[in-house]
Amino acid sequence: MTAGRTLPIAVPDITSYTHVTYALSIMHTDPDALRWVYSNYVQLFTWDWVQTVQVDHYTQTAEHHLIPCLGGTQKLTRKTLEKYQGGFVSLVRDSIDDGQYVWAFLDEFYIPGTVAYQNRSNPHSVLIHGYDDARSTFQFTGYFENQRYGETEASYADFEKAYYGFEPKDEIQPENFIRLMKLNSYYKAFYEFKTHWVMEQLEEYWLAKPSSRRMEAFEETRPCPIIWGSDVYGRLQLQIDRHIAKEGIIDHRPFYVLWEHKKMMNRRIAYMEEHGFYKVSERSKEEWRQIEQSALLARNLELKYLMSFNNRFLEQLKERLTALKQEESSAIERMLEDYARSGGKKHLYILKEEA
Repeated sequence: MTAGRTLPIAVPDITSYTHVTYALSIMHTDPDALRWVYSNYVQLFTWDWVQTVQVDHYTQTAEHHLIPCLGGTQKLTRKTLEKYQGGFVSLVRDSIDDGQYVWAFLDEFYIPGTVAYQNRSNPHSVLIHGYDDARSTFQFTGYFENQRYGETEASYADFEKAYYGFEPKDEIQPENFIRLMKLNSYYKAFYEFKTHWVMEQLEEYWLAKPSSRRMEAFEETRPCPIIWGSDVYGRLQLQIDRHIAKEGIIDHRPFYVLWEHKKMMNRRIAYMEEHGFYKVSERSKEEWRQIEQSALLARNLELKYLMSFNNRFLEQLKERLTALKQEESSAIERMLEDYARSGGKKHLYILKEEA
């Protein structure tokens, strides 16, 4: 065993949820893996729990699905780790030596820099990507006091206390597992960027068509309604009304996801052009830059509300969402029409007829 090793890590375009961010933090370090990254994360879906809503990307996650450039995720239970000589610290060090990133749940009460440090018990996941025996520290990424995704380090002793300092509620909860992720050096080189798949996802997002039919083998019965694609705007406006009527809560995270969705689109456009996959018109590029700014303004209005609890900002937010949906609808229609004229396969009118 070496005295230390640090695996490459990056801050990705999407940092809204750990189940998306941790895998992307690895894939963003590799040019081959980026072909898969920018081919996906286009469609959105929304869970409506009435009390609150959750907005997420409809793209497979390393937690539950195969991502070709990662080649699957190994998953160990806490009970399995009990049989590992040297325990948690040794497992992490051995895994990193093997080029594997460690995704584990720790009690943030023991982790300096987190919002719960020395304050309250709060099991939450981190992604460990390096160790240094000389200083007895792990390097890891996570969400810290300002709730921003970032990188820091903590001692082996703190990690020991954080890992063993809580008990999962039951065996099926995520807190009961350690996941090991590693870039697949073989398969990642053979994934092609798929412009047509980007456009198909974009079309389904625009028309609020369900994408679940594409992966029916993975689908489970959901405990609440699913809203697809651009219908997210109307559902967030409904949630604002529920919140004002004291029938639900309004969370900042859906607006953060919405903004990152537009930011990701602009990164994708730049990536396609840089690598010669597809060139978007200058008019479309300007429209998408404006859409990203509009989404950022929407997110900021939600943050202003959370700081002031003045419903005036929520009313402004509803208006901003209406305008944003209109701006985006026009931009997507133009982009799909341009793609069809360039020789790309056109699905638009088929879907309109089905509707």
